[in-house]
Amino acid sequence: MAIARLLLMLLFSIVLTSNVFAQNKVDGDTARAASNSEWHFRHELFQMLLEERGLKVAESLDAALASPRDSVIVLIGKQGRAKSSYAEDLSTFAEGGGAVLMALDSSVSIGGVASFTSTAITSEDSATRYQGHADCLRVSDLERSHPLMKGLSELVINRSGWLVLHLQPEWMNWEMIATVPKTCSPRRSCGQPLIAASLSGLPDAGTLIVAADPSLFTNGMLWHGDNALFAIRVSELLCRGEKRRLAFLVDGQPLPSYRASPLLQQAANPKPQPIPMSVPLQNVPPPKPTLESALRLANSVIQNVEESNILNEALVNQPRPLNRRLYTWIVLVGLVALMAAWLTLKMEHTAAVNPPSPIARTMKTAMALLNGNDDQGRQYGEAAQLLAREFCQELSAGAPPSSDRWHCLDNPAIQPALESMSASQRRELASLIELADGSDAPHISSRRLQQIGLVIHQLRTPLRDILQP
Repeated sequence: MAIARLLLMLLFSIVLTSNVFAQNKVDGDTARAASNSEWHFRHELFQMLLEERGLKVAESLDAALASPRDSVIVLIGKQGRAKSSYAEDLSTFAEGGGAVLMALDSSVSIGGVASFTSTAITSEDSATRYQGHADCLRVSDLERSHPLMKGLSELVINRSGWLVLHLQPEWMNWEMIATVPKTCSPRRSCGQPLIAASLSGLPDAGTLIVAADPSLFTNGMLWHGDNALFAIRVSELLCRGEKRRLAFLVDGQPLPSYRASPLLQQAANPKPQPIPMSVPLQNVPPPKPTLESALRLANSVIQNVEESNILNEALVNQPRPLNRRLYTWIVLVGLVALMAAWLTLKMEHTAAVNPPSPIARTMKTAMALLNGNDDQGRQYGEAAQLLAREFCQELSAGAPPSSDRWHCLDNPAIQPALESMSASQRRELASLIELADGSDAPHISSRRLQQIGLVIHQLRTPLRDILQP
């Protein structure tokens, strides 16, 4: 509670001093308004929580990495790809007993620790919105049994992304202690971790905390929801043990002690103001305010700041820069979609080549098809029978008149030739005589007709002298 009172008193002193020494000139008011707006986005209050627990600012990041047992490293804000090369050093640092807090708002992957997504989460649910802003949300999905969430009911985030936790190295034991509400968009972010911590059971391992919203630790956001109590819990966890050294980096740049902040220096050492001539000089010092009156005034100031909605009005005018990689992907997807639409229209308007219509043929019945095949076979048989009869007539030219014209074997003139024939030739001659002597023409194929013609031609050779006139 002493740290919480110190946090309240510091804010009270800054607000009170800036109000007491207000100038009447227009340019002075403009400069003070710009200074107050800058104060909301700085981190003096959270850094003060760490330093008031005994931490001293380290000479450099390398000095803190060299002694993990007594060092704390805080990385907040933008983190370029070139500056994420020491990701393995941070993992080794935490494994060796160091304490690390990373709250980044750029899409970057930190080695085997986690990947940060900078796409802003929004919600259309009025119960999730904070003060009506779509990108300023209430987060009540908390793991209240965790030391960081002890006594918390809700956190307030502003234009936050989400996390993708990695499972390497093996000593890490991630616990998701705050997740994106179910009513948020984009849909892929619902249920994803917002804050996670790795508290390994190894005796020498340290603490590793990652958060997707760096605004949780800014001066202006500490006074909304239970963010201030969460910052105190984080400082307690980071400083446990014998921690003595602090490396506090914002947007990749190391910061000096919070006591060296120019805004605190300006508030602590205000310029002397001219006293109006109408006001008499008084040598009597003003009475010192009591602690009770100071706390009442601080509570009144904090309540008025919360009700005035100054913070959200300032945040609306300071949007995050567009992710160049996401912009490139959007342009490429748009070009591909346009090309696909153009090709679709082109294919729809192109006339397809139609094949010619098949030639119409007269349909036949099965009986007609069978009869057609029989007629063709009969024609081949008639032609074969005609050839056989003509051949037999040639052989019967010298036979007696009383003999049948197809029984050419009775002709005594062909007897010597028959004796010189082979058995196969005599069989073929007999088949020809049988074909010529038949009353009906047989049904044969075109191939059989060709064979009969070839047989007749072969038989003419030994009978050539007999058949000559």
